[in-house]
Amino acid sequence: MSRQEAGAAVVVDKPDGYPAIHLRERLVSLDVFRGFTLLGMVLVNSQPGKIHPALAHAGWNRWAFADLIFPFFVFIVGVAIPYSVANRLEGGVSRPRLFWQILRRCVLLFAVGLFLNAYPQFDFSTLRIMGVLQRIAICYFFASIFYVYLRMTPKLIICLSGTILVWYFVLLKFVPVPGYGAGVLEPIGNWGNYIDQHLLAGRMQHGTWEGKSLLGSLPALVTMLMGLLAGIHLRTALPAYEKLTHLYFSGCVCMVSGVIWSLWFPINQNLWTSSLVLLMGGMALLFLASCYYLVDIKKVTWWTLPCLIFGTNSIAVWVFSQLGMKTLMAIHIADSSGAAVDLWKAGGDCLACFLGSLNGSLAFAILYDLFWLGVLGILYRRRIFIRL
Repeated sequence: MSRQEAGAAVVVDKPDGYPAIHLRERLVSLDVFRGFTLLGMVLVNSQPGKIHPALAHAGWNRWAFADLIFPFFVFIVGVAIPYSVANRLEGGVSRPRLFWQILRRCVLLFAVGLFLNAYPQFDFSTLRIMGVLQRIAICYFFASIFYVYLRMTPKLIICLSGTILVWYFVLLKFVPVPGYGAGVLEPIGNWGNYIDQHLLAGRMQHGTWEGKSLLGSLPALVTMLMGLLAGIHLRTALPAYEKLTHLYFSGCVCMVSGVIWSLWFPINQNLWTSSLVLLMGGMALLFLASCYYLVDIKKVTWWTLPCLIFGTNSIAVWVFSQLGMKTLMAIHIADSSGAAVDLWKAGGDCLACFLGSLNGSLAFAILYDLFWLGVLGILYRRRIFIRL
């Protein structure tokens, strides 16, 4: 696939019922948004010691900066679907063949996620099933099928999304869970946990509960569908500033709706509550609109190179950073007292001697982020982009 920046218009086949398009070959602002999100993702997940408050996940029914990262990435995958589909259709790929390409990518994403969960011990008796890539794979499959194979129009996608969010709210708040009752929004006792205990017993993130439950993939799908709708909108032939206005307006409406809904259904990423979907989806729309304005409309791109390096090799960033972290954790050395300590923690402890435990852990995460930025920068310069 060509890596030219957005520019020339091309005519492609499109799913029935969608508006006329003026397709740019690549939406550079989307790569920037994706790269910014991945820079934050590596930073948040790479602190070997005490977690810096600014980069810590919030408590159970709250949210913080770190809680934006995963919803943003799910949203971004949705935005990219119309662009990747259009490029494949332009290349002469039929819809039946496209279906199998989508299925293949989902299986590979899920398999890579399982590999990361297993590495380096490969203890399959307790292998965790769900994870970041696994949830993305599930959501990507259904979002792509809705868009390509079922040819659902934007209005139908909006109706489906609203139905899922309301149904999920009613289920978790008012339908009794056997043995626990109705309205339990704690790690154990909600419907997501009940299903996981029966299907994923012994293979969950926290032993008795899973932070990325099977049921939680349904509202997460809506987050991806919000991105899908944004991608469809950006591909229309509307004037750029009209697209921008719609994105900002929709983002504000979603954010306000999410805050209001949180009065009855708390914002919670582990449960991926309906209020979280609207709040985070609204923020993602605003961030995407801002990137679109700066990068694609105003062409202010002097600051975008680090984001483009990560954003054009997103799978490589996530997989390599996770493998690197787990490899360092698996290698142990003796500390000054003779006790065994893994290299990951030793690196943080070394910086903590000079900067303190809090700042040392943060500095290590920043250096780790910069390390992978350098590695992926080499691939970027050589135009090497790893895809599944």
